[in-house]
Amino acid sequence: MAAEPEKMYYVGECRVCTTGPLGLRRCGGCGRVVLLCDECDSVWTDADTDQPPCRAAEDDLPCPHCDASLIERPSRWATRDEADGCDWVSRAVEEQRFTLRQGAAFSPRRNELPTDGDDESPDDG
Repeated sequence: MAAEPEKMYYVGECRVCTTGPLGLRRCGGCGRVVLLCDECDSVWTDADTDQPPCRAAEDDLPCPHCDASLIERPSRWATRDEADGCDWVSRAVEEQRFTLRQGAAFSPRRNELPTDGDDESPDDG
């Protein structure tokens, strides 16, 4: 039986590769939430994705805050509570810069795109 794809909260598409979803990734080292493109691995530390990413396509994809791996466990996609508890994410949603959606992460099957049909309403989570 095939494993279920990992779910993630995402806020739109990456402006660098134009195809990957920008997922909210929780660092297993420092616990901070960053934006991580699930396609090209570009990373932003806040909602200002007009700026160049602070990290991109490094072998172990170190966290820009503490250098722990954003790929290896215990790093993982952020939960709804973690997304809601992150100040910069909450501000961006409140200012309508982001719409928080939930969908299937590419990893481990990189051919799956999150779909709007997988959206989760704020009361579901």
